[in-house]
Amino acid sequence: MAAARQRWLVPIEPLFPLLVIGAAGLLMRWGVAKYQRYENDGKPKRWSVDRWDRRMMERDSRLTGNVNVQQAEVEAPKAFLTNSAWELERPFM
Repeated sequence: MAAARQRWLVPIEPLFPLLVIGAAGLLMRWGVAKYQRYENDGKPKRWSVDRWDRRMMERDSRLTGNVNVQQAEVEAPKAFLTNSAWELERPFM
């Protein structure tokens, strides 16, 4: 009597849910990356931002109203004279 050959059956029931979960994860990753680019005016997300970068971002925000837009004018606009960072820090009363 010859031994019957056994086949190794792969359970296919969990493959579709795993595929759906993986596709949802990739879609979310793509969506978050697109939103971060949209929020940053089409530029990639900033990383490794140090104190100097934060100060320059604050300066750009006060000059142009947006942290992502820089201004290369030689002289600052007149509104920049009264637009000080010190006004942002009010004492707690």
